[in-house]
Parts: sequence; C-alpha cells; structure tokens
Amino acid sequence: MAWWETVFDDRYLRLWGPLASPEATEQQVEGIIAYLGVEPGASILDLACGYGRIAIPLAQRGFRVTGLDLSETLLGQARANAAQAGVEVDWHQGDMREIPWEGAFDAVINVFSSFGYFTDEEENRRVLEGVARAIKPGGRFLIDVINRDWQVRQDLQRRWFEAGDLLVLEDPWLDPVEGRAGEVWRWLEGGRWQTLEFDVRIYTATELKALIEAAGLRWITVYGGWTGDEFGPQSRRIIALAEKPG
Repeated sequence: MAWWETVFDDRYLRLWGPLASPEATEQQVEGIIAYLGVEPGASILDLACGYGRIAIPLAQRGFRVTGLDLSETLLGQARANAAQAGVEVDWHQGDMREIPWEGAFDAVINVFSSFGYFTDEEENRRVLEGVARAIKPGGRFLIDVINRDWQVRQDLQRRWFEAGDLLVLEDPWLDPVEGRAGEVWRWLEGGRWQTLEFDVRIYTATELKALIEAAGLRWITVYGGWTGDEFGPQSRRIIALAEKPG
C-alpha cells in the first residue's frame, strides 16, 4: 500500500496535533481569506482537509465549508472537533483524484503540502483537473506546498524533536532525480519503536505554474508566506493563487 493510505491514522493525530500551534493556524486562516479575497457566505472546498484544522476556523468565520479527505480516522476527528466548536462543515470521505463536484465552489484550497502524493505525475495532474472542474467560473484556487528551490539547499541531517510528550527522531531524504522529498519518523511508545514514513513530489514555482495552467486555471500570483511575503528562492513555501476563467 502507498504511504498515504496508511499514515493518516491515530499516530498521525498524536504527532501532528501538538505541532500545529493555534497561532500558526490563525495566521494561515487569515492569509487564506485575504489571498482568496472571499467574503463570509462563500463556498470553500478544503481538499485533503485532515482533522479540520483549517476548515473549522473558516466555518467559524461564516464560510460554507466542505472538507474532502481519504482518511476516515482524520474525518472522525474532524467531525468531533466541529461539534465541539459548534459549527457545521460538510465532510466527505474520498480520493482527491476523484473530486465529485462540478462548478460548486467559490474557492478550493489545498494546504500544508497535501499535493504531490502520487509517484505517477499523471495522477497529480488529475487532482488539479478535478480542482478546475469543482470551481465556479471566476472562482479561485489556493495551493500551499514546499518550495523545491528551498528544499534542495537544506542540510539533510537527522534531528530529534518533541511532539507533545513524545520524542521523535526525524530522518529526511531527497531524491533530486525523481524530485521527491520525504521523512522517516521514529519514536518509542509503550516500549516499542513506532515508525511513520511519507514523501511528496516537490516543485519549483515554474513547474507548479505549468501544472496549474495545464489544468485550465489562470495563474494569478505566488507568495512566500501567509502575511503577504514576497516569493523568492529562499522562500520555504510556494503559496500559489489561481483563478478559473469565466
């Protein structure tokens, strides 16, 4: 099985939950709203929504949010989180390559490096083609991924980090020929070593722009962060904004 079919489970929740600070989430949500230029009441699809970290705050701000994710575990947590927050989000379980809507949303978002999962690049293109179909004419698409120009400059050293009460060993790797980067996480829990492995296709802004335009969307601009940061080779993130013509 592919890593993305198994990694998004209770282990993921235990590790990633503590790493996403409320302050960082707030900044990202405000950046999403500002970049999209949408007003409360607009319909937004959060593609690969996970446990609702972004979808729920958007719903709290008055947006009509739909969340699509493959993981029933993460969606179960998302439903519980939404109920606790007192908001309604339309949650759907499904594969991002098979987006079932046409002309349904004012905007689609795909954030936190939730693109480039598939080793066959045609499958990644299918995702963007589905995004283009799902957006209303004149609607917008915002995608947030790692910047390959930044990634290739990093020193790929093992390091330890804390995730809640867990101490995790991170072992990163980069394949410059296939253009994929990944990490192996190991930690000791309950007297046993646990492991998570994941990797994604990493893109330059030039490559991502070509993919987005090939899907039928119009490239608008790119940012290097969530507060209007100018994009450059030193930017860790590519935050790209596109629009469906019409």
